[in-house]
Amino acid sequence: MDKQFIVEKVKLLIPNSTKNDSYDDILDYVIDKVIQDIANYTHIPTAELSEELNHTAVGMCVALIKSDELLVPTSEQSNNGVASITEGNESISFKSTADEYLKIQSANAVTKDYKKTLNQFRVVDFGL
Repeated sequence: MDKQFIVEKVKLLIPNSTKNDSYDDILDYVIDKVIQDIANYTHIPTAELSEELNHTAVGMCVALIKSDELLVPTSEQSNNGVASITEGNESISFKSTADEYLKIQSANAVTKDYKKTLNQFRVVDFGL
């Protein structure tokens, strides 16, 4: 798998139009996570993943970034960075950057949209 190819394509599809200072760090983390998720799902070590999965990885990265609004400024997100609201005695709590990284970490990049493609590369793991 060619990480540089994936980085270039994701940057092409999702440019840093908001001049987000964390743009490169977020992309790097998401791409590493997607590659690891592919490796975990297919039971193939990351170093041995096929170049044929590059475009699939790009699609998975873009889907994860867009669905979780990872590059959208907090003020423009659909929930404006609000983690919770309590009406009794008025309480509002906001998400931190650490919460956003936890959200990325817990997200499953291998959705039903990509399972069919990944199943073509999946290796049977007998758990031995």
